[in-house]
Amino acid sequence: MNELDKLFELAAEGNLPPDFDQWGLSNYRGWTVAHVSACGHLPADFDQWDLADKDGWTVAHEAAYGCLPANFDQWALAENGGWSVAHEAASGCHLPPDFEEWGIADNDGWTVAHEAAYHGHLPPDFDRWTLATNNGITVRDVYNSGGPKE
Repeated sequence: MNELDKLFELAAEGNLPPDFDQWGLSNYRGWTVAHVSACGHLPADFDQWDLADKDGWTVAHEAAYGCLPANFDQWALAENGGWSVAHEAASGCHLPPDFEEWGIADNDGWTVAHEAAYHGHLPPDFDRWTLATNNGITVRDVYNSGGPKE
């Protein structure tokens, strides 16, 4: 096992030293120590959410399943296909209650609202039903009937 693999293992286990600061160390794909640490093993003052692998997948994407800090505000960070951190969070019902950036769209025009609707995770007061993809698919078209009623 090489030194980077050892760091990745320590990161995955949450056993990096408290003063560790080499979050950008990466493998051949651009996967960083921060990516490995993203869910539950980053320091409270971590601010390198835009570290990305070769596909543009950021540390924030990796943390979007419930591991982003309450004050996170970089929802539009996107990988190469335009899939944003907000899309990733919406797919798992991890957007904050006060989220308002429903119009963030990927390269096909699929918005965060489309993703949340598809998974039935729209808030009760959602009112942007006519947001449409590049092909004209609206949020109403993909709405999961298990979600809130308009």
